[in-house]
Amino acid sequence: MSTALWVTRPPRAHEFQLRSRLRTPAVTVPAGAGALATLVTALGSWIPSLWGDEAASALSAQRSLPSFLHEVTHVDAVHAVYYAALHVWVALFGASAFSLRFPSAIATGVTVAGLIVLSRMFTASWRLPILAAVLAVALPRLDFAGIEARSYAWTAAVATWIVVLAVATLRGRLPASAGWAGLAVLCGAGAALNLMVGSLIAVIGCLAALWGRGRRAQLARWAAASAVALVLASPIVLLGLLERHQVAFLAHRPVPATAWLVDQWFHDPLFAAVGWLLLGAAVVVVAVRRDAALDRGLGLVALLWAGLPSAFLIGTISTLHNYAARYLTFTAPAVAILMALALDAAFRSWRPAGAAALALVLASAAPADLAQHGPNAENGSDWAQFGAVVAAHARPGDQLAFDEVVRPSRRPESAWRLYPADFRGDAVPQLITPYWQRHTWSDELMTIQDAAAQHRFTAATVFAVEADFPGEGVVDVRGVPSLEASGYHVVEHWKLHSDDVYMLDRDPVR
Repeated sequence: MSTALWVTRPPRAHEFQLRSRLRTPAVTVPAGAGALATLVTALGSWIPSLWGDEAASALSAQRSLPSFLHEVTHVDAVHAVYYAALHVWVALFGASAFSLRFPSAIATGVTVAGLIVLSRMFTASWRLPILAAVLAVALPRLDFAGIEARSYAWTAAVATWIVVLAVATLRGRLPASAGWAGLAVLCGAGAALNLMVGSLIAVIGCLAALWGRGRRAQLARWAAASAVALVLASPIVLLGLLERHQVAFLAHRPVPATAWLVDQWFHDPLFAAVGWLLLGAAVVVVAVRRDAALDRGLGLVALLWAGLPSAFLIGTISTLHNYAARYLTFTAPAVAILMALALDAAFRSWRPAGAAALALVLASAAPADLAQHGPNAENGSDWAQFGAVVAAHARPGDQLAFDEVVRPSRRPESAWRLYPADFRGDAVPQLITPYWQRHTWSDELMTIQDAAAQHRFTAATVFAVEADFPGEGVVDVRGVPSLEASGYHVVEHWKLHSDDVYMLDRDPVR
């Protein structure tokens, strides 16, 4: 048969059926909503300056394979899967701020699609699924994750589809063998992506114990799938445990109640008040209403999904010292579902009340979402502005001097690596060992004082940057005085959001 005849022949019956299924709302609505969520989340994602944790992602992703393996066997093994995937992405699309962050926006779209699929398992109406999708995009925790070059947005996406698969398996929509095998693989992949996602194994176990007939057989399958998942994730789990010293600083960092009341999901006190009010209403809806399939089915899933991992991390703050608000990003989709259940109940009672409540929620979320797209939204970083200053004023052969007295995630030398086009032709005399030759993600630099004492600053012009974070930095050891003692003079000073940039010449007249 010729190619032309093959292309133009009428579709066979089974092909027509497949195409018809692909056109159904059950496929097109989740896919369309996911694509729209990706675009909305990515809008303006290039505006905030990259920051320290994103530097870890970007520089780890740009290492050679031997260098990458050397790094993850010493630090950051818990992010190794994400770094490896980002390596492929960067090789294809580059390492600009937009490119680095766009995979996280895609993850938000994957999460939204999964929430719609999950919600539709419990209701014939499209209102609740769409509400859950809208709230997921608006929820500041997911919005933040969606514009950050870290793995947390993907933890939410993987967690959502783990729950989708678990519900489909437990409710008999999939053959038991296929469903539990899929759960074993997906839970293993989720735990390898981020250890905290592994806590969903306990959530699935609770659902297996509570739902349907044949609970003993379900629990046996759950135990077997959980064991396989742990085996699959074991290399990352073991390396993560061996590298636990990386987060030892958490033991010395106080965790105020606002961390889990506000920062964990809501980011803004006003929106947190609205959010907790809706979560309380959702609990009442689950407990009181008699729509068992919707409220006590989907509501139970969301309560366990949001509640168990959060209760564990918050409850062990004083013993395990392993709490950070963004570690629980993977529970945020469940919060969107619970808030949607409360709003859906308002719509069912009186549509104007539901519409007013939805408008209030979106309006109270807007300030946090807009702030997260500002130039200095990521940990106060202003490295893009720093790079722009140097690019506008530096000449080939100029040198850079970096303050080393703040914590690694705020050290401005990362700007040199993250925005290389702005620093093209500028040398760093402080450099001892480049990051790709070390077991950590950052360069090894000597202090400005030591470099000046060794007469490493030889250029006619030096651009020095000093971090200016409240409570960090030691004024009497900062580097500009050392450069001035070496014969340089400050000729320009730019006060940025979190950094001070100085242009120094040997000759006071440039």
